Amino acid sequence: MSNHNISTTASGDVITTRLVGRIRTEDVNEWFAGFEQVCTQFISGGRRFKLLVDRQGYTPDHFSVQKEWKDKFFNESILTHSKAIAFLLEEGEILNHLQQTNTKEAVKFFDDYEQALTWLNNYPL
Repeated sequence: MSNHNISTTASGDVITTRLVGRIRTEDVNEWFAGFEQVCTQFISGGRRFKLLVDRQGYTPDHFSVQKEWKDKFFNESILTHSKAIAFLLEEGEILNHLQQTNTKEAVKFFDDYEQALTWLNNYPL
């Protein structure tokens, strides 16, 4: 029985991707396959999209898992086509640090799903 939630869905121009729970490298690979597939449907159609990245309750099994996630997520093709990215994280020091040091207008960090979704929906495409 797996104790994680990995999914990627699209609604309008917002792609919501979840990688939460106890995550191993294999889970990152499984997550990326679905994530890339959804993004590619937009990219091949010449459409831009907004990303809601849900990582609340994300617990990497090993430090290499986080590196694997970053290597896959920060993909030139996907990032070029994304108009805005909202990260959903646990509240705490990491979230506070990211909120305070973030300088990108099209990237925001949240601990509240509704706030993140509202910001994305209101962000111009």
